[in-house]
This record gives sequence, structure tokens and C-alpha cells, in this order.
Amino acid sequence: MLDPTLLFSYESSIDMRTIRARTMVVTLGSYLDAGHTQQILDDHLLNSLPNYKLGHFDVDQVFDYAGHRPHITFDHDHFTDFRAPEIVLHHLLDAQGRPFLLLTGPEPALQWERMAAAIEHVINEFDVTQTVLLHGFPAPSPHTRPVLVTQYASDPALVPVRSGIPASFEMSSSFDALLTVRLGQKNHAAIGLSAHVPHYVTGLEYPEAAVALLDKLVEVAQLDLPRGELPVQAAVIREQIDAQIGENAELQATIASVEQHYDAMVQDRGLPIKQEDLPTADELGEEFEDFLKRVEAQSKSGDASLMFGPTDLVPPKPPKSDQPPADTKPADPKPDGG
Repeated sequence: MLDPTLLFSYESSIDMRTIRARTMVVTLGSYLDAGHTQQILDDHLLNSLPNYKLGHFDVDQVFDYAGHRPHITFDHDHFTDFRAPEIVLHHLLDAQGRPFLLLTGPEPALQWERMAAAIEHVINEFDVTQTVLLHGFPAPSPHTRPVLVTQYASDPALVPVRSGIPASFEMSSSFDALLTVRLGQKNHAAIGLSAHVPHYVTGLEYPEAAVALLDKLVEVAQLDLPRGELPVQAAVIREQIDAQIGENAELQATIASVEQHYDAMVQDRGLPIKQEDLPTADELGEEFEDFLKRVEAQSKSGDASLMFGPTDLVPPKPPKSDQPPADTKPADPKPDGG
């Protein structure tokens, strides 16, 4: 393995000897940013709290440009404004002035082991004692119920009772899953928070999932993080979804079925779980593998309906890895000719 420390570079004005932070929050993309949860959280934290860039990772070493094509503008007779992906480490202060780190950007596609080792090196440099990974994933949950947050960790002792998934199964890995394993092997506390985003709004902005993750992050990391306008944004999106579903009897029946499933799951989390009522590990594994195949098919074809269901609710956004930085205005997406 090439030297992992060479992947990270500090900003020229940074004296790393003066910086310490107890918590690092990670929002690197995974299979997809369901509900654009990571993007919403990144924008919210970076626009509502004092922050500056500490440094960045060499994205050219770890990013798959062909698989996740960045946007570029064609202006009449020339190309301009290539929006290159970035993997950036930010320094933030919470509402009480306590420092924490935020690692943002697309999921690394290459050199996973080297990237994980580079992140571990940064963690040691800043005396980070806890890493919290945030993301949303498509789930059979209705938008009419509170967003559930499932927890996982490098050490099962860090996960509260009934906060995980009551089953074991094999699945395709993501980078954050590998990172959790590697940090755990180094006796570093890593906690993952996964918001259950209703599967039929996966391709839409869903601020309610971001609110749920933010609240859980406050609890886990003991940080004072304001909600700001996120609850208002969540209420607006919910009204829009209600209005459009209210015009479709078939969708109403589907939502009612999902509500029953959700209510039964919530009840099981508070009561002794009956083993005979749970799906087998093979069934869970097959279902997740099917989902990953749909993600891959959608990525190749650009057909969101393969994965998102009723996408006519609101036009979906591109995946997070293709998004330009928050301070730029994206151009209208152009058809991918490659």
C-alpha cells in the first residue's frame, strides 16, 4: 500500500499543532445519498456554524470519474465551469464554541484501504476520540411517521439496545462500512447513524431525515447543533407529498400498507422480538442485494424509476457525488453522452 499520509494535504494557513477536536462527523457518500440527507446536513452545518477548511484529500487518487461523472457547462461553443469533486475536512464550532470536524465529499471508489488509513492518520493528528458516520438509506417507512434512525458501531457496546437490526446477513460493502471496521481494529470508537428514508422519496430532498440525523448526532456526540430552518423545510416537503399522494388512490393504499409495517416494527422495538416473525438472514441479504442491483442499473441507465418508485412527486436531483459545491449554482443537467 502506498503511503496513506500523502493523500491528505493541509490548507496553507493551518497550523495543525493548535487544533484538537473530540468528534469527527463523516458524510462521505455511500451507495446513494437517500433523500439527499448528507447534502442537506452538509449545507446546514456549514451555513449555520463558524467553520473553515483544514485540508483536503487527493480526490484524483480515489474518485471514479467515469462512474460518477462531474457536471460541466457547455456554453454555445465551448465548455466551462467543470465542477470537480472534493473530499474536504472542515473545522466547525458548535453553538457552545466546542470544536468538531466534518469530512464531506463523494464516496472513494479506489484505494479504500489507503483512504481508511489516511483518515485514521488524520484522526490521530487531531486527537479525535469518536467518529460519527451519517447517511440515509431507502427503507419501507412512510413519510407520515417519524424518521427512524438505526445505529451501528465499531464496538457493539456503543450501540443502545434495539437500536440496530435484529439479524445478520452478508451484503456488498460501502467505504464507510470498511472504515468502521478498520477504525474498530485500531480501538477507535466509530458510530454509524442511518436514517430510514421512505423508499418512494429516495430521489427527492427529504429534510425530515436530516432533522432526525441531526437530533441523533446531538445526542451521540454531545454537541449543540441548531436545527435552524430544517423543520420548516421538512413541513413544506411533507405538505407537497401529501397533496400529490392525496390525488392517487393507489399510492394512498400503498402508504397505508407501509404505515402498518412501520407501526409493527416500532412496536417490536419496544417489546420482546419474536424470532418466528423476523425475516431470515438470507431473505434480508437477497432483498438488499436486489436493491444494490437496482442502484447499479439506475446509475447506468439514468432511469430513476428503477429504484425510486413514484418519482413524479418532484423532479429528482443528481446523486451527491455529482453535486457541485454548495456555493455554486448548478447548470441544467446535460444528457450523458459517454
